[in-house]
Amino acid sequence: FRVDKVHFSYPGEAESLTDISFAIAAGERVVLLGANGSGKSTLLHLLDGLYFPQQGSVQAFGETLCERELEGTEFARRFRQEVGFLFQNSEAQLFSASVEEELAFGPLQAGWPSESIRERIADTLRLLEIMHLRERVPQRLSSGEKKRVALASLLVMSPSVLLLDEPTAGLDPRSQSMLL
Repeated sequence: FRVDKVHFSYPGEAESLTDISFAIAAGERVVLLGANGSGKSTLLHLLDGLYFPQQGSVQAFGETLCERELEGTEFARRFRQEVGFLFQNSEAQLFSASVEEELAFGPLQAGWPSESIRERIADTLRLLEIMHLRERVPQRLSSGEKKRVALASLLVMSPSVLLLDEPTAGLDPRSQSMLL
């Protein structure tokens, strides 16, 4: 990612981000620390192409993130497969009737073969130690279980970039350690 002189504000509010610039190279791990309301989530939304700056630019994989580039282009398909975003509120990204269906959604959209999807789902459920949740309804899980399922729905796609907004919120100490 390359962020260059980014400014962003929500309609009717003061600027949330002012003149932000930085670069993140492949393989780097970066943590954003700051007070509540300091713009961490907003910045992650910009990096995921969910918001766009009013000034400046955000680039990923050498391409500028803008509405035009993220609508139906080859870059958009690649970007959405390579970048996984875990929302601060896990419920915002859980919508399927079962955990298994939740994990299958991304691979199905990407056109993966059925056997590959089944194998990848099983591997991801084992990795996060949530195989027992496979047939459960995501909306009926505890907040920690929802967080793990939301994370699993990203990991099943094997993205090269993970954007995690408050990834340990709602997790018990053991689950926090496993995630980290």
